Parts: sequence; structure tokens; C-alpha cells
Amino acid sequence: MSTQDGTPPAAPDRGGAECERDRRQVQTHAWCLAAFGDHDARSVQQRGIRLAEEAIETAQACGCDPAMLHRLIDHVYAKPVGELAQELGGLGVTLLALAEAAGLSADQAERREVQRVLAKPLAHFAARNAAKKAAGFHTSAAKTVPPDR
Repeated sequence: MSTQDGTPPAAPDRGGAECERDRRQVQTHAWCLAAFGDHDARSVQQRGIRLAEEAIETAQACGCDPAMLHRLIDHVYAKPVGELAQELGGLGVTLLALAEAAGLSADQAERREVQRVLAKPLAHFAARNAAKKAAGFHTSAAKTVPPDR
């Protein structure tokens, strides 16, 4: 993926500690822009909805009870809102713990999924996104990340 002038997008400023995962993050963001458009790629709420969908699909693959997941949503939303950076860290820690419990490499799974997604036509994901919007899983007035991030 590249920016409008054809150069690769810059990785987020990590104080000089850019890593391969940061590069995948920028690559994935560029893919999101191309597949879903500016609003959906930059919308923190919309990305959160997609993250919740993937988390639910992961829980389903783990054999979790859907009734418990419904109760869990109510439990979490009854608590004060957390800080996004800390919650992302907790998500990452939980992902690593799940991968280890399942005998999988989180890094390898993520790399494979990025490769799989990038190999498919953008139209495939644009159509899936349109179907999710039509089903009501879209935020129209969502908080976005500034373009110069």
C-alpha cells in the first residue's frame, strides 16, 4: 500500500522503536482506507465494532456460550469506560494468553491473516462492509483519527 504520492505510509511515531508489527499496522490501515474509505478506516467506533465482531467470532471458535457473552456485554458496560490505550494493551495480553493456551503463535496467525486479506480483491471486502452497513452494524457519527496520525 502507498500514500497518494506513491510513497509507503509512515509508521506511527513510536519514539524510534518501530517494529514489524507497527509496519503491519500501517499496512493494514492503508488497506482499510482502500477497502472501506476514509470514514470507516479512521472511525475509532467503527474499528471497535469490527474488533468486537472478530472477538465474538474468536469466542465462538473457542466454544464459548453465547448467553454468557450477552451477559458479559451488560457486565462490561455497567462499569466506567476505560482508557483506550490501556484497553488495547489488555486486549493484546489476552490475545497472547489465548494463543498460548491454544498452542498457537499469535504473531504467525496475525501475519497469515494480513497476507490472506491483502491477497483478496478490495471489492470482496467492500461488498462485505456494505452488507454489514445494510444490516445496521455501522456508526455514522463516529469519532475518527486525524489523517496526519
